[in-house]
Amino acid sequence: MKEIPVDAHVECTDGPCGKSIALIVDRDTRRVTHFAVEDESLRYAPYQRLVPLDQLAETAPGLIRLKCTRDELNQMEPFIHTRYAAHESEDYTLYEGGGGPGGPGEWGTGSVAGDMSTKVEEEQVPEGEVAVHPGTHVHATDGQVGVVEELIVDPDSARVTHIVLREGHWWGKKEVQIPISAIERGEGDTVYLNLDKKAIGQLPVIHR
Repeated sequence: MKEIPVDAHVECTDGPCGKSIALIVDRDTRRVTHFAVEDESLRYAPYQRLVPLDQLAETAPGLIRLKCTRDELNQMEPFIHTRYAAHESEDYTLYEGGGGPGGPGEWGTGSVAGDMSTKVEEEQVPEGEVAVHPGTHVHATDGQVGVVEELIVDPDSARVTHIVLREGHWWGKKEVQIPISAIERGEGDTVYLNLDKKAIGQLPVIHR
């Protein structure tokens, strides 16, 4: 089995190239297809790239090594798309003469002038797949138990077999392997299990 950390330093063949910010998993097959790497030293924005799994050379706790160079990473597909959503002018109440509703002076309405927009960042996750981020919450049937530390993958099939749970306060600060069959569903930044806290506390603990 191969452990792929969710939040790790990343090295290309010619030097450090940022950090991993997500693993991309196919919902149906449970296979890891990509991981997202953020490197703010890339030549141009966006600084997040989708790296195919076949570019993975090896992993270690907190580290991912790639088969590509930094220049090759720079040419890969962006993971984050940034757009700006425009807003219409907003109305507000205007008081003259220091007055207000029920007070002296006259009052009416006005509008805010100028360019108003909001920066929106969208992840470019392939259809039918889901992004697992550092700090993804894990909930047992009776409450939250910790966050995802890494995924354990079969090196031959690239299929996720377990998730590694970190800092489950129910049993102390430990790392526990949870079989993928224990995942009931995923919603947003949360994974829901079909196990309760007592059952998770009886699973084997990982010793680094």
